[in-house]
Amino acid sequence: MDHTGFHFTPVGGGSALLEPMAGLDIGQAERLIEEIIRRLQEGKICRLYYDLSHFPVIDQGYFTWLNRLAGACKAANTRMICVNMQPTAAFALASLANLTPQFETALGLEESGKN
Repeated sequence: MDHTGFHFTPVGGGSALLEPMAGLDIGQAERLIEEIIRRLQEGKICRLYYDLSHFPVIDQGYFTWLNRLAGACKAANTRMICVNMQPTAAFALASLANLTPQFETALGLEESGKN
């Protein structure tokens, strides 16, 4: 198990896939963001796909985490695209409609290239 709580996999073409695991502690957001941005810069990544397939619901805390990470990605000149969102997570995200997401969404990796 990765001690950071996520798998980070370069997938080619300046893109990488971030897969959060059960051990991801968003309470340690600053440390996690620093590690992710370091990996983005080292790999010259311009597009980060964040896999939400294991998240049935996105609550206020997780939304805040996603926005903080997306803001840091923008500062590092990287687009963050959340992919594989479950319908229940999309519904929960819609309930936070008064907040503006800093990230993009796509059904999957293939669809995100069509923007």
